[in-house]
Amino acid sequence: MKTHPSPRLSRKAGMPPESLVYTGTKTFATQIDLIRYDNETYSVTEDVSVQKAIKSIGDSTCNWLVISGFGDIPGLELLGEHFGINPLILEDILNVQHMPKVEDTGSSLFITLKSLVFSKPGQSIETEQISMFLGPNILITFQEQPSDLFEPIKDRLKSGKGKGRQKQEDYLAYLLIDHIVDNYYLLLDYCEDQIEIMEKDLLSSPSDNLAFDFLNFKKSLVVMRRTIYPLKDEIRYISREESEIINESTRQYLSDIHDHLNHIIQSLDNYRETISSMMDLLLANNSNRMNSIMKTLTLVSTIFIPLTFLVGVYGMNFKFMPELEWRFGYFALVGIMAVIGFGMYFYMKRKKWF
Repeated sequence: MKTHPSPRLSRKAGMPPESLVYTGTKTFATQIDLIRYDNETYSVTEDVSVQKAIKSIGDSTCNWLVISGFGDIPGLELLGEHFGINPLILEDILNVQHMPKVEDTGSSLFITLKSLVFSKPGQSIETEQISMFLGPNILITFQEQPSDLFEPIKDRLKSGKGKGRQKQEDYLAYLLIDHIVDNYYLLLDYCEDQIEIMEKDLLSSPSDNLAFDFLNFKKSLVVMRRTIYPLKDEIRYISREESEIINESTRQYLSDIHDHLNHIIQSLDNYRETISSMMDLLLANNSNRMNSIMKTLTLVSTIFIPLTFLVGVYGMNFKFMPELEWRFGYFALVGIMAVIGFGMYFYMKRKKWF
C-alpha cells in the first residue's frame, strides 16, 4: 500500500503569519460552483467568478459553495473578506498538511479533515485535505483539485432523496463528513483483504520480500491512524458543545460519526497488532529454518569427524606403517569407516535428532 508524497512546508519558511501560500505539490486553477436548494428547488451554477458567487447567494435557500483548486489566491482572499473568514483560517486551508481541526467562533465553524481514497484500487492511497467553512446561510468547501468525491451527495440533493433538502447547511456539512468517513470503511475492507493475502503467503510460501511488505503495510496503517484519530476528538467536540451554527437535531448525527470513527480507529489498532504478530511469526519461522539448516550441517559434520580422523591418520607420509603393506588394508579401512558412519547415523536417528 503506497501513499502519495508529502507537501512541502518549506515554502512558508521565513514568511510572516497570515501569509497565504499553497503548500501542495500541484496547483490547479480555482473553480467555483454554487449549489442552491430548498425543499422544492435545486440549482447548480458552475464555474462562476468570486464576485458572481457572492452576489448569487440566496437568502431563502441553502447555499453550498464548492471551491476546487487554489490557483486564485487573491480570489480566495476576497471571498474570505466577504464571509468573514479569518486570514489564519485561510492560511490553514492552503496548508494541506494541516492536521484535522475544528475552530468554532460562535457565528461560524471551520472544519478541516483528510479524505483517504484509492487513486488506483489496491495499489495506492491518495490523501486530500478537505476544508469546510460553515457560516450563516452558507457552507463553503475547499478542495485541492476537482474531483467527484461529493458527487453522491450532489446526486442525492438533486433527486431529493433523504433529508438533505429539508435541512440547513449544518446538516449538509454532516453529510459531507459522513461521506468521507464512509470512504474510510473502504480502506478497512482493503486492509482486511491484504492481511488475509499476507497470512496465506506467510503460511504457504513466505518470500524474502514478505518482511518488507509487512513493514510498508504497518507504516500505511500508522499514517491512516494519524490522519483519522484527530478527527475523532474534533467531531466529539462539535457533537457535545453548544454552538450557534449547529442545530441540536444535527448533533445526534455527528455523535453517530464519532462512534464510526471509534470503530475505525479500533480496527486499525487491531490490524497493526495483527501485522506485528505476523512479523514475529515470520521472524520465528526464519529463525527455525536457520536452526534446522545449522542442525543438519552439524549432524553431517559430526558424522564426518571420525572419518576424517581415520583418513588423516592413514594419510600420514610415514615410511613404516604396517597396515599400508596389508593386502586387504584399504577394504578394511573403508569398511570400518562405513560402520562408523552408518552407526552414528542410526544412533542419531534413534535419538530423534533429525
